[in-house]
Amino acid sequence: MTATGSPADRPIVLLHGFGSNTDALWRKFGWVEALEDKGRVVIGIDLPGHGTSKDISHSDPVDLLFDEADKRGPVDAVGFSAGAWALLAAAGERPALFHRIAVIGAGDMVLTQGMHTPAMQRPMVEALRSTTEPVDNPMATAILALIADAGNDRNAVADYLTTEKHFPTVEDLARITATTLVVESNADAAGPSDLIARTIPHTERFIVDGADHFELPTRAECKTTVMSFLNAESR
Repeated sequence: MTATGSPADRPIVLLHGFGSNTDALWRKFGWVEALEDKGRVVIGIDLPGHGTSKDISHSDPVDLLFDEADKRGPVDAVGFSAGAWALLAAAGERPALFHRIAVIGAGDMVLTQGMHTPAMQRPMVEALRSTTEPVDNPMATAILALIADAGNDRNAVADYLTTEKHFPTVEDLARITATTLVVESNADAAGPSDLIARTIPHTERFIVDGADHFELPTRAECKTTVMSFLNAESR
């Protein structure tokens, strides 16, 4: 890959996970401040139906990412969970827009078992739209807690789930030219990121010990490793 100036010359785009938003994840846990302290311009993109993107719940996050990257030239980017999959889809479709990317909590089974498909997402949509709290769906309970903590609207978040979106294939992953850091946990219910790590051509890998899925981006070792990766000079 051709170097694109020093790290400080490139903005960093942050994409949070499902149910959260930029403030509730990246700002609350110190990512924005730490990156800005290193002289980086930070751009937080709220997923459609979340945070400042509440009113565009039927948009595609990949298109929002393209809009920002097109304005600013090659960017670095970090995505967690749903944000990581949007980032992988964007970087596979338009590789020249991305220089260094870090994907956190992108477990292979989301891709290999079709967990992103409407049929698999239907129980979550129903739980979000229900007037009663789920008692037998631990994932829905966790997501509802995230939504409440972030101050999101659960119906807008549900609308986002029902919208057709870009999702990467294995072939898309192989087209990514950005130097990529894959961060995962050995305790993540979404499983490991073996397929992703071996398919993307220029990949580094970091495993956080014992973190559950939602805990991953809040761990100090995750943040420290990603910061070092983003601020490294290209070779």
